[in-house]
Amino acid sequence: MITDPVFGEGYVAHRIDLGVDAEGPVAATLVHRLPEAPDATPILVGHGWSDYVLDRELLDHLGARGLDVWGLDLRKHGRSLLPHQTPTEIDHLNRYDEEIGAALRIIGRDRPPILLAHSTGGLTATLWALRHPGTVKALALNSPWLEMHLGAAVRRLLSRPVSRIARRLHVRPLLPQGSDGYARALHREFGGLYDYDLALKPAGGHPFPADTFAAVIDGQSRLEAAGPLAIPVLVMHSARSAFGVGFTEAMRRADSVLDVRAIAEAAAHLGPDVRIEAIEGARHDVFLSDADARYRAIEVLDDWLDRLPA
Repeated sequence: MITDPVFGEGYVAHRIDLGVDAEGPVAATLVHRLPEAPDATPILVGHGWSDYVLDRELLDHLGARGLDVWGLDLRKHGRSLLPHQTPTEIDHLNRYDEEIGAALRIIGRDRPPILLAHSTGGLTATLWALRHPGTVKALALNSPWLEMHLGAAVRRLLSRPVSRIARRLHVRPLLPQGSDGYARALHREFGGLYDYDLALKPAGGHPFPADTFAAVIDGQSRLEAAGPLAIPVLVMHSARSAFGVGFTEAMRRADSVLDVRAIAEAAAHLGPDVRIEAIEGARHDVFLSDADARYRAIEVLDDWLDRLPA
């Protein structure tokens, strides 16, 4: 356990060794906000694809609410990415069970946390909660990638060819680096409000490994076939999507990564206690939006947290 190299003083980082895979040693990183709060409700924050836990202001806000705040950088992402690794590569989302399970053991077996997860991490967290009932108190999802763009029909159409391509390409990219439009709306280097490490969260994302894309489609298919979640769920997303090859001003006030209609449609089937909130003016990460949308997203999250069973 060391001082967290990203957040610095006030946060510590736990390295979670995960053995080796075909590329060599594998590790994840669990970040904890100090001071220790063993009697407080824990909340575990997760990131999206080609991303890492970076929003210290949000984590400090959660800590000020009296929560015991943790963050998890998954293998081959952010703090956990090692020089010999293909960024973001994974062949099945269930492999993340190793670091999620290890993180929950460190937090405490008798302390089921609230999971607050973004984008692909939201899909991973939802699948974990479905397969491990009792380990999670509640689920808050920030623009989760629950379904493919344009909905389930497109995902079903892509599933078989992408799976075949992944068996051939494995870690090699199926998709190149994407548009930098999202980063241009976010990062201070491009005139945005937020500062983060562009080596860990590149402007166009990392090249998308073929087996990672196949793993996401498989996870979405398994989610569609799964039973309902028995825990409270909050799903937040932007009020609209705005896509394009190049940057447009509309991307500052919309989700330029995922299809928000597909998110909302999939979210409605998660379980009997699901609250879905469209945040006007929000970007893909609703908490990395302009001040009004960020404030609204935090207001919605706080209200939902206040209503959770003790």
